[in-house]
Amino acid sequence: MDSFAQPSLKPKEKPSLQFRCPRCEEMFLFRAEDIPPGGTPLTCPHCRLDFRRRVEPQDKGKPVETCWLCGRKDLYVQKDFNQVLGLLIVLASAFVSLLVFVVIDHFLGIACIVILGVADLTVYHLLSKCTVCYLCRSIYRGFPVSPRHEGFFAGNDQVHEKSREVWLRGLLGGSSPGESRPASP
Repeated sequence: MDSFAQPSLKPKEKPSLQFRCPRCEEMFLFRAEDIPPGGTPLTCPHCRLDFRRRVEPQDKGKPVETCWLCGRKDLYVQKDFNQVLGLLIVLASAFVSLLVFVVIDHFLGIACIVILGVADLTVYHLLSKCTVCYLCRSIYRGFPVSPRHEGFFAGNDQVHEKSREVWLRGLLGGSSPGESRPASP
């Protein structure tokens, strides 16, 4: 079984949902602790877009099995780290190692690659995991990881592209993501 599928028993941060609104394209954070006992409708705090879903309080220590925004059960797990920043760190490490290899000494260049690689692996293993929805790409942090959810699979993402378009059109009433529309009453 994939290491992504192992349950995480002690999340380090408070459970929350992070999502980019398809109408105003603002990022918002919805904390699980802010959900009242009877549940609450989920709306964007910026443009008041109604996601037509009612969020019920989540049992503490229970993983997210269904997306709060779109209601789908197709979720995956990833390390909670900015992917662009990670790529920049790897490229910078390779560049520094190459410079040391060429300018100073071959042995030091190889040692630099090994040291930076070990540091990268150490940081990678210390990072917590988050759950992400394939359809609406909402991110759930601070919840335990479900053993049913595995790492990202590009084939699943491709399957959801058409569904994502249909979901967005239904949610936005036919407008394109990011297009300004009047707020729902």
